[in-house]
Amino acid sequence: MNNRKKQKNKRIIFIITVSIIVFSTISLVISRSQGAFERMISDSIAAVEYYVIKKPIEFVTDIFNEYNELKNVYEENRILKARLSAYASVEVNTDVLSNEIEELKEMLNIEHLPTEYNIKTTSIIRESNSWNNEITIDLGSMADVEEDMVVISSKGMIGKVISVTEVTARVQLLTAENPNSSLPVQIMNGQENVYGLLNGYDVENECFNVTLFSDVDKFEDNAQVITSGLGGKAPKGIYIGTVTGSSVSEDGTSTTVQVKPAADFNDLSYVAVVFRSDSNE
Repeated sequence: MNNRKKQKNKRIIFIITVSIIVFSTISLVISRSQGAFERMISDSIAAVEYYVIKKPIEFVTDIFNEYNELKNVYEENRILKARLSAYASVEVNTDVLSNEIEELKEMLNIEHLPTEYNIKTTSIIRESNSWNNEITIDLGSMADVEEDMVVISSKGMIGKVISVTEVTARVQLLTAENPNSSLPVQIMNGQENVYGLLNGYDVENECFNVTLFSDVDKFEDNAQVITSGLGGKAPKGIYIGTVTGSSVSEDGTSTTVQVKPAADFNDLSYVAVVFRSDSNE
């Protein structure tokens, strides 16, 4: 009887033990399966969150950052270009002012002016439609400017006053197409002085035409041409240019001399009016 009870108890204990082991094993398996599933769900949610939310936000943020960087670079380049442009402008203005100062200095030290004459320097107004014909200066009758007064640059004679107001005067250039009158000139040909009339300008060859009063066999190289003072239309000795060639008319009755201007008629920033010393006191 007792043996049967013992055997029965052993069976119960065995069954309970096996049941506990089986249950524990199943629980462990289920627990592990649930952890893997939960991790899979968690990873899936994290992936969705990154690619759907975080990644687009990062992409947009990167675009804005790149845009701001490009904008900053553009602004820096714009400022740099503006500074370079300003520097170039200042440099050009400095060069212009330096050239004008040098020109004024040359004006005050003109060597081709007769000793009995002085000058008054002035700036000019020049219109494109009358570029080769005339200029307007900012000196008039209030500064004792009169018609027929000679006007010069730092290099030589450029023209004569043809009309005057109180504060301005019109100057006909020696390069004018239809000059009001001829200008008596003198050519210093070595020991010989040759006289003639400057009566026009050859635009194509960029030279004055001087008709001689007498024939000359030969001119020295770079023979100088000055005003002769004859006729009282200009002081004697104002420099005009140099002889570059000569030609005889078809009928052989006259000789024309070509004269290269001493003055640069394309660059007349400052000019001067020639006065007699006694009229300038």
